[in-house]
Amino acid sequence: MTTQVETHRFQAETRELLDLMIHSLYTHKEIFLRELVSNASDALDKVRFQALTDSDLLGDDTELGITIEVDREARTLEILDNGIGMTREEVMSNLGTIARSGTRRFLTELAKQEQGEAGGDAPEMIGQFGVGFYSAFMVADEVVVETRKAGESTGVRWSSRGDGEYAVEELGDGPRGTSILLKLKPVGEEDGAPDFADEALVRQTVRRYSDFIAYPIRMEVEHPPEKEGDEPKTELVTLNSMKPLWTRPRSEVEESEYNEFYKHLTHDWRDPVETIHFRAEGASEYTALLYLPEERPMDLFDPNQTQSRLSLYVKHVFVMAECEELLPSWLRFVRGLVDSSDLPLNVSRETLQHNRQIGQIRKRLVKKVLDGMLGLLERDRETYAKFWTSFGAVVKEGLYTDDDHREQLLEVALFESSAGTEACTLAEYVERMPVKQKAIYYVSGPDRASVENSPHLEALKSAGFECLFFVDPVDEFALQRVTEYRSVPFVSLDRGDVDLGEEDEDKSAREELAEEHKALLESAQASLDELVSEVRLSNRLRESPAVLVGQSGGLPPHMEKLLRNSGQPVPAQKRILELNPEHPVFAELQELYQSKGDGDRFGQFVQLLHGQACLAEGQAPPDPARFAALLADWMKPS
Repeated sequence: MTTQVETHRFQAETRELLDLMIHSLYTHKEIFLRELVSNASDALDKVRFQALTDSDLLGDDTELGITIEVDREARTLEILDNGIGMTREEVMSNLGTIARSGTRRFLTELAKQEQGEAGGDAPEMIGQFGVGFYSAFMVADEVVVETRKAGESTGVRWSSRGDGEYAVEELGDGPRGTSILLKLKPVGEEDGAPDFADEALVRQTVRRYSDFIAYPIRMEVEHPPEKEGDEPKTELVTLNSMKPLWTRPRSEVEESEYNEFYKHLTHDWRDPVETIHFRAEGASEYTALLYLPEERPMDLFDPNQTQSRLSLYVKHVFVMAECEELLPSWLRFVRGLVDSSDLPLNVSRETLQHNRQIGQIRKRLVKKVLDGMLGLLERDRETYAKFWTSFGAVVKEGLYTDDDHREQLLEVALFESSAGTEACTLAEYVERMPVKQKAIYYVSGPDRASVENSPHLEALKSAGFECLFFVDPVDEFALQRVTEYRSVPFVSLDRGDVDLGEEDEDKSAREELAEEHKALLESAQASLDELVSEVRLSNRLRESPAVLVGQSGGLPPHMEKLLRNSGQPVPAQKRILELNPEHPVFAELQELYQSKGDGDRFGQFVQLLHGQACLAEGQAPPDPARFAALLADWMKPS
């Protein structure tokens, strides 16, 4: 029976990526075998899970496993599994397009690494972009994939030489699962490259990277003849121990083994910054192996990827890859698995949502993760600071959403501070507070550069107080639920009235001055019309002539802008313009107010002050063209 062979071309970016990989950018070439074995293990997990509700999928082939065949003479290496397999559509989607949403970014990262901008071995990043299968082209001239989906009657063959094209054809009935045949590149003795037609090297690589795979990885091994003249003997041996790493006591697992399992699980090339491995006994028995990654994945803020990334096993049987009930969304970056001893095997997602044991497990996991974060913070501040830079914005979502763990979260959160460039904990901030300081002061903005020179900090600095910089958008939402820390209240410097320990006589003097200039302040407010709700004298300025202050409970301007840009309806907010009565500009304003016959010079001066206050906090004046025209007019020689 002949079938039509269809030839297709890879996308332009895909061809570029293949070219980079084929030209030996990947430093550790043996990683390709880990990737292919991991893919085979995933396929076995899937068919085993689906067989829980459809036993006919397995048929007579019920013993799941992976087979590796090496032919030194033909220079081929084949990885076979009897897993779920693929349909033609899945082959076209999975093998015909590389990293559909991330190819261009992946190439950009590779280019940076080549230029030494990000450090490390560039190609080792391949795993985290979902393109591990294509690492096979680093050691193979041609790759041939034959697969039949469980429950389907026909199979598919996919082949490519990595030259920009691939061929697809239909196969007759074949074994369930997938075989990947690599026609290996020739290896010269002089180049020192690993030769994967050597069965000893294959065995060593499997033991190193895939010993923890839960399915047998078998290979025929040739033994030398016992006597001269005898034929060599072959034996089918199992290369891996198959004992899941998480079932072993922590004391018996090396850190390198934890790290390798993490890489197998996540396809991340980096080591995790923290490993959390424990066994719970009692009313609910389970084992958990959790990892805190070093760098954020590309989809961390993808609105479609907000669920937990933990895999669920029941009695070592894989149930689901991403069990969203195991961790809250603000810990969605945590990777790992939970293996329960007493959840029902046929449990469904709907059942899990109402399962009391899952709720208990979730609560314990969150506590363990926060304990692990606190331990890393106390043990290795530098590593924790890098981790927080990657994931802090996500963790702080829990300050708004999680009432049960808010206190613990406040202990591990880091915030930028006016005390230095290193982020600090709230505990460190409170410990540094002078005796006379009664609040935790903060200023919010889009970034540190916008807030650290804010006029709002002038009086605070004069008083010798420290200020926190809240520069993540999530901070504003968190502060709706977090009003104090260890009974010390949070106070915003850019909204409402601020008491910085002003002496009674100073306060009385300012109030008298405000009454004295009441008419001037009212005229200034009238000149600004709809722009401000009030013009008043300030107690927070020392060097600047004016500053804009929000109403208590109002949104800061950067959040208002952010919400508007995202399409959210935000009502217009009038702010307060505060003037520094000690500044020479205020004296000039007094002269203009008292002068007669100057037309609208007073009103123009007030508008310039308002525009300058907008610029000082990093915002554009409400009418930039008018502001520029007024400024030019005032700069003319009198």
